[in-house]
Amino acid sequence: MNRHILAAAGMVVLIAAGSGAAHADDLPLIWQPIKNSDTSYAVKLGMRLPMRLEPEAGFDLGVDASKTGEVVDTPLKFWSKIKTADTNRPAYQMSRDIGLDLDSLADTASISMNYYEKQIATPTYNVERQSSYTLRYDGVQGDWAGIDASQSIRLGRADTGTAFIASANSVNSFDSFGASVGIEQQLGKNITLTGNLNRSFSDADTIASVNANYSYRW
Repeated sequence: MNRHILAAAGMVVLIAAGSGAAHADDLPLIWQPIKNSDTSYAVKLGMRLPMRLEPEAGFDLGVDASKTGEVVDTPLKFWSKIKTADTNRPAYQMSRDIGLDLDSLADTASISMNYYEKQIATPTYNVERQSSYTLRYDGVQGDWAGIDASQSIRLGRADTGTAFIASANSVNSFDSFGASVGIEQQLGKNITLTGNLNRSFSDADTIASVNANYSYRW
């Protein structure tokens, strides 16, 4: 995979998009800091265009450091997304999109198809369903590397910001399969605490994890 492919991929969302109006609450600039670990950080930079398919494109700029503070790597990844369907009603939301990710350093790529649905089940609880299917490409082998699939359901309480989540996923064309259950608690608009129990059926161990995520969008 060379720079010409990377540049051509950046035009995918522009070629596929038509003219139209964007939602009034959508912001054109995407900026999101990401903490991958104690020694790995990244920032998501991009733009959302005011067109019918609401195309987005940008880069993930990262810094990976050693435990002593030396910079080990500065990964750069390209991403883009277009919406193929979008329904927004007071009690129901649904969207479908297609995403493209390119890593020129690792010489890999992926195409993903994503589905999201949210509806008000009761005056107190919301139900959200998500599914994703990803086809991966390995540039070293020069061939498609397999399909990953995931499904999740989320039962959330809007007044407290608490949610219960169950998910299942398969990796590398169903060679391995896993599932998880978890709880999520929002603290304000920017901080989310999560606790999960994860089990891979190819491994006898169940892994418990607790995470705190911070995000800011402007």
